[in-house]
Amino acid sequence: MVQVVVPQAPVGEALPELMTFYIDTRFTATQVSRLRQMIGLVLANWDAHFSQIERGEVSNYQYCVNKYARFNLAPVWFEDKLANGAAAASVQMDGFTTMIAANGFGRAPKAYIMYRESGDSTISASNASDPETSPLSVTINSSDLSKTNVSTVFLSGSLQHAWLHREGYRHPAGKYTSYFAGEASMCLMRGNKDKTSTPSTTYTQWLD
Repeated sequence: MVQVVVPQAPVGEALPELMTFYIDTRFTATQVSRLRQMIGLVLANWDAHFSQIERGEVSNYQYCVNKYARFNLAPVWFEDKLANGAAAASVQMDGFTTMIAANGFGRAPKAYIMYRESGDSTISASNASDPETSPLSVTINSSDLSKTNVSTVFLSGSLQHAWLHREGYRHPAGKYTSYFAGEASMCLMRGNKDKTSTPSTTYTQWLD
């Protein structure tokens, strides 16, 4: 079991002090340490989004997602139409807040970090559709956690993408560009900066 401190972001609901993950014991201590860093980066992006919103700003995450996301802006449980990527980013972050609280307060089932020795993607997760009850369970290729040629922020984008599937987001198999679930994760990987001449595959190779 691993527990991660939750930043006390300025959100409209109570937040737990800790999130809890049940990690397969085949992961090494070094791999678990990197996984902690990845979770921390996803939470830091979430915290920064709400901190900027509280200051009356458009968050860097919203700005980036708004610039690139065009399709499948809403999760499966959201019934209204979303006008743009900035609105979609707000809905997504609110849903993620719900999942953080559901994990930390024990409303959702246990979140398992499952082990895979190798495979076609770094981190994957099955689709889910209810942030109130869906655990943040994922499967991780252990060998990729040990690679020094990929940055931890890229791996955090891969983790966020898997969690987007758990939150209720979908995209066509193998298609990420212009789809919310792909662009949101690529934004995190780039530190919410604009795209450059770097090919999208540099990022999408780490997505499911």
